[in-house]
Amino acid sequence: MTRQENKRALWKNSQFVRLWFGNLISALADGAFFVALSWFIVDVTGSETVLGTTLICMSIPRLLFMLAGGVAADRFSRKRIMVGSILARGMVLSGFGLLLLYDSGQLLPYSAYAMAALFGTVDAFFWPARSSILPFVVGRDQLAGANSLMEISQQLSMVGGPLVAALLLHAVPYPPMFLIMAAAFFAGTLLLFTLRLQPVQTEPAAGPDRPHASRSSYFRDVWEGIRFTFSIPILTIIFGTSLVLNMMFSGPVNMGLPLLVKQLGWDGSAYSSLSSALGVGTIAGGVITALCGGFRGRYTFLPLVVGLMGAGIAAVSLMHQLAFGLAMLFAVGMAMSMTNIPLITYIQAIVPAAKLGRVMSLLTLMSVGLGPVSYALCSVLLERRWAAPDTLLLVGGLALGTIGLSLLLFREFRRMEEHPLWSGRTAAETTDSPQPHQPGDGSRNENTPAAL
Repeated sequence: MTRQENKRALWKNSQFVRLWFGNLISALADGAFFVALSWFIVDVTGSETVLGTTLICMSIPRLLFMLAGGVAADRFSRKRIMVGSILARGMVLSGFGLLLLYDSGQLLPYSAYAMAALFGTVDAFFWPARSSILPFVVGRDQLAGANSLMEISQQLSMVGGPLVAALLLHAVPYPPMFLIMAAAFFAGTLLLFTLRLQPVQTEPAAGPDRPHASRSSYFRDVWEGIRFTFSIPILTIIFGTSLVLNMMFSGPVNMGLPLLVKQLGWDGSAYSSLSSALGVGTIAGGVITALCGGFRGRYTFLPLVVGLMGAGIAAVSLMHQLAFGLAMLFAVGMAMSMTNIPLITYIQAIVPAAKLGRVMSLLTLMSVGLGPVSYALCSVLLERRWAAPDTLLLVGGLALGTIGLSLLLFREFRRMEEHPLWSGRTAAETTDSPQPHQPGDGSRNENTPAAL
């Protein structure tokens, strides 16, 4: 069956359709929530410290529970974990919206801190379950097409989420805005609740998906994944670089951008438009990457793309017209996809299938690992007036680009495509099978966390 026939068959699979639309609604609500929350904090409190602390409160629980969420996804029902996480996020936003409605924000910023911490905690358990549920919904021969379509839903949410936030910010006050986003999470819950997972043979792990599985220690499973990852030099380089680069990105962009927009006298719609431009860029970058065969055989080109991404972020610091900022963030989004997709594909090709879930959850952890540090540092610099929002973007972009270009200094990176499990596969195999699937493995991961 061709890829086109597989994709047509997927849309006839009612279980996959429910999963796809449920994931899309949840992702759209997630994207809208992050933009709306950032602008809400900036607009209502006007405090750089409150914004940074709120983001820290959301990031730390994700950092603490992400690996545990990966092990939980192997032990328990993925469907129940996803439904529970989305339902809990809806309840958290409902409570926050009602609190704003009745106390008029008098409990701020502490109510925002508590809401962000709860949201980050339940969100940490969602992604590992979402990343390994597809083998229980579609057949092995449809995994490649299903992964592709799920990735499209994530990219659509990067564009649609900020647009939804822009409409809500323009049309309704803050309390009902959070209640509307909560309703979107509840709608996603209803779709995912109707899922019926297929029984498939997987590696030992407990839970309704695998009734005959045996249990092992959480810590043993986590440690095994960590030890394996850092025993491979190229993975150590990629993961370590990801940790540092995301520190250069998290604080400067997520804090500097909304504050710069506010400083320029623009409104929340402008900030949402800039966030949407970043999302549109990721879609364009994904299309370019696909047309170029994933840049296979040209991976030494990737550090140059990271360098251009850093230059784009630095250029945003010079923004005085919205059109210029939209163009620069569109370019940054393109560069993100053009680096992340090839490196994720490479990792999925060289990591044994039985360890892929834990390795990919570790990559997600590394991509947000220094986020709290970045937010805290940026908060101090902004609050004490040691740096302005445009300075954060300039320095963060230049540092990100320089570190990305430094990958060319590593011999292991320059020769990474000589790895036997990579060089022994054809380009067609890489395109058609972005994630290795072997009998006995149920730890597929179709989301694309930031590799760099």
